Amino acid sequence: MQSGDKDCDRNDHSIIDAFSKIKDPNFFQLEFHPKAALIKKEPVNGLRQWAEYNGGPFDETKFTKVEGYWDHEHCSVCWFTIQDGHTYWSNKRGITLLCDECQQAFAARR
Repeated sequence: MQSGDKDCDRNDHSIIDAFSKIKDPNFFQLEFHPKAALIKKEPVNGLRQWAEYNGGPFDETKFTKVEGYWDHEHCSVCWFTIQDGHTYWSNKRGITLLCDECQQAFAARR
């Protein structure tokens, strides 16, 4: 299922500015599915914190692993919510994620 808001103006100054800040322009397509997250047991400044779990050991006294808690991502440019079954684009280290619509617009500008 494709991702992105077709009505978003990708010629808008803020979108063009976001495109210009992409350091690694080499993207590959993925499909999003919920995954585990590590939830910090003690709130930080009164707020609960969590992080995507990518495997490997973690301190079980400080974190709880919850399957399916990481249930969406956001496009780094237009902030479209990428959910289960959506395709999206990531660069090598996953620093920049693009919805399908922004990836098409970005590729057309290159």
